[in-house]
Amino acid sequence: MEFVAAVFRPLKDCFDRTYGYVMSCGDYIEAMGHEMNELKSKRDDIKRLVDGAERHSMEATSQVKWWLKCVADLEVAALRIEDDYRARQRLRPERSPGIMATYYLSKKADEMRAEAARIKEKGNFDKVADELVQIRVEEMPSVPVFGMEAQLQELNACVRDGGITGIYGMAGVGKTELLNKFNNEFLINSQDINVVIYIEVGRKFNQDDFQRIIGDRIGVPWEDNKLPKERGKVLFRVLSKMNFVLLLDDVWEPIKLQFLGIPVLKQNSMSKIVLTTRIEDVCDRMDVRRKLKMECLPLEPAWELFCEKVGEHLMRASEEIRDHAMALAMKCGGHPLALITVGRAMASRRDAKEWKHAITVLESAPWQLLGMDTEVLVPLQESYNYLPNDMIRLCLLYCSLFPEELSIPKDSIVGYCIGEGFTDDLFTMDEEFYFFKDWAKIASLQERGEDADHIRIHPMVRAMALWIASEFGKKETKWLVRAGVGLKEAPGADKWSDAERISFMGNHIVELYERPNCPLLKTLLLQSNPLSRICDGFFQFMPSLRVLDLSHTSLSELPSGISSLVELRYLDLYNTNIRSLPMELESLVKLRFLILSKVPLEMIPGGVICSLTMLQVLYMDHSYGDWTVGDSGSCVSFQELESLRRLQALDITIQSLETLEQLSRSYRLAVSTRNLLIKTCSSLTNLELTSANLWKNMSNLKRVWIARCSNLAEVIIDRIKETDDRIKHSRDKLQGRPIVDGEQHILPNLHDLILQGLPKVKIIYREGCVPNLASLFIQYCHGLEELLTLSEKDPEMAASDGEEDAGTTKVIIPFPNLKELHLHGLANFRTLSSGICMLQFPSLETLKIVECPVLKKLKLCASGLNKIQCTREWWDGLQWEDEEAKESFELLLRPMS
Repeated sequence: MEFVAAVFRPLKDCFDRTYGYVMSCGDYIEAMGHEMNELKSKRDDIKRLVDGAERHSMEATSQVKWWLKCVADLEVAALRIEDDYRARQRLRPERSPGIMATYYLSKKADEMRAEAARIKEKGNFDKVADELVQIRVEEMPSVPVFGMEAQLQELNACVRDGGITGIYGMAGVGKTELLNKFNNEFLINSQDINVVIYIEVGRKFNQDDFQRIIGDRIGVPWEDNKLPKERGKVLFRVLSKMNFVLLLDDVWEPIKLQFLGIPVLKQNSMSKIVLTTRIEDVCDRMDVRRKLKMECLPLEPAWELFCEKVGEHLMRASEEIRDHAMALAMKCGGHPLALITVGRAMASRRDAKEWKHAITVLESAPWQLLGMDTEVLVPLQESYNYLPNDMIRLCLLYCSLFPEELSIPKDSIVGYCIGEGFTDDLFTMDEEFYFFKDWAKIASLQERGEDADHIRIHPMVRAMALWIASEFGKKETKWLVRAGVGLKEAPGADKWSDAERISFMGNHIVELYERPNCPLLKTLLLQSNPLSRICDGFFQFMPSLRVLDLSHTSLSELPSGISSLVELRYLDLYNTNIRSLPMELESLVKLRFLILSKVPLEMIPGGVICSLTMLQVLYMDHSYGDWTVGDSGSCVSFQELESLRRLQALDITIQSLETLEQLSRSYRLAVSTRNLLIKTCSSLTNLELTSANLWKNMSNLKRVWIARCSNLAEVIIDRIKETDDRIKHSRDKLQGRPIVDGEQHILPNLHDLILQGLPKVKIIYREGCVPNLASLFIQYCHGLEELLTLSEKDPEMAASDGEEDAGTTKVIIPFPNLKELHLHGLANFRTLSSGICMLQFPSLETLKIVECPVLKKLKLCASGLNKIQCTREWWDGLQWEDEEAKESFELLLRPMS
């Protein structure tokens, strides 16, 4: 019987299992599900331990990773079996699968249950994670650098100071290379840093990518189902326990580092953040503690870099090639990427003519040089695109019309833009210029101009602007720019035909003898040429011309046919030799700007000025001044100026007291006046600053120049009379006390006062001050003996010549904001301060004294003085009250040759 049982029992078990698979499929599915639920519970417990370990910078063991993968694979397979079973349940009885299909499904479920039990038994681990092994610092690709050693040391010093360090500068100047070099040379050997994280941010910043890169570097796994803020909390917990360095390259917008999980750097934290950007404003908006500006290379390292790319063998091959190469390198303006690109483009050129041609190409069409468009101009274009609006972009494009590295005046940019019709408001455009200048500086597209009213752009920024203006090189003559390139003749008229803007300024062109046909031309700039003749009919076929600049030329007359320029809005004749305006000018009825300063005009036909009804700007200082007031006289009437209803800015020359008084009475003209030249006015005997009614409407007056008025005896500084309750000044003004709220000044914008060739003049001081005067020039006023003469109407202050009363010296501050004082050719000038008064100049920076032989003592109080200009011979003849004063002034001396 035992033998029979041994034989038949397996057969019975097999039959029972087979019968069970067929008849009890649901029970096997349920048993599998129960086992899988237990397995998943254990999986969740282990995963929770792993997550906790990872938050402490640990990594799951390989065994745990394998086990979790097995569970995940088994879960997918079990779900597939359950889905199959549920699908069978939904079928009609007649369509249900056969016995064999049911058998196999039950068998799979039974085997899956057994596998789940086996894997569950293997899920007993002594530890689930190990300490994470990280690559502390990754070496970045780097190439040999030139001229960066000092900046590298400076960057290291900035980073050691702690906080966030910002490197900013124009595209291609070497910011990324400096960052890579810093990473490879300084960070890679630092033992105090746990991890260095390098992120190339770029224009299309993505916070998910940002957090993913950081997570990968510190071993925090990425979880798609979490929000950036939640992921940031995890990153924050890990980074807070580490000394990290975060290197952010090419940042365009401020990054909210805290939101993304970067801890705030404390005062003495070992962690550091270094970023590079083209946008200086990004540094300020990210609380950068130390900013480092990347400048272009100086001449020597720039030449070294260029030679390295060209090949030293080529430089030694020909002296002529070397000379051309030097000129070509200079035109790159020290821009490293341009030097590299141009050097590589010329490396195979062995003909000197090719090198000479390359200089011309780089001046006029730089995109034609191999690689310049993609390697240099496209990166710079990104900064151009960053500018906030089309007006700012247009201003930058207009800068390309000027010669390389010229300091471009604000008035030119403003005038051209108004002339082109982009805006019709002078003051709005004036503000727009400073807005443009700020943005160009922020975007690293400009260099430092000579002052706030000038802008200078780098040669490669200019190249980029020309490239954009020519529709990315597709229409090379759309902007025909040959400025400052030494032309002796203008390009042939056939090249003008498709041009919209033409600039030949700063060349050697003497004559224009062709009549070009330019139907699209809007701007024509011919200034700073020795141009003496323009052929008649030259302007006949320029129907769209709006801007014409003929300043700084030798023209003595305008060509006939200028009346054809019916669209002209801007005409600049500054510093030409024109003596008479043609009657044809009355046809230019759309003119907004007319510049006639420093033009020796002797005749203006009646009716010309008053016909220019759209004029907003009229500059005529050092020009025509023989205006007729009233009905008398044969010259152009002053009333023609008064008829200009739209005038907003006026520079004017006055030659009679009647005209000066008429200007003062005309509110529109007075408030528009910026610069006033009073010359050869024999009836002018005294002039009061700032108390006279003469000035009450001249709130925008910036400069007063008084020249060759032979009878002018007194320029009086007096306070405003208290005839208006709104204008009150205390006698404390005598001591130069600050203006209190509620006080008002006449001439609030007067910055410059020039007294020239006035043989009788004295500057009489009564009270008050000229509050915002910044420069005072006194030239060839031979009767002037002292800078200020106290008014005899004030017996308390007046003192006899040379008398000093010890203990009663009073301090006077007549010019509280004066920065420049120039005294030139004053034959009898003997003292700056005299009697019982000491003049104080709290803002004076520069004192220049030339040809004042009688002046033997420097007696003044100027704590901010930093420069004294004079001849060494005169200086050595000065008399000093004590050696200490002499030594202190000696440090400021800048001898003139």
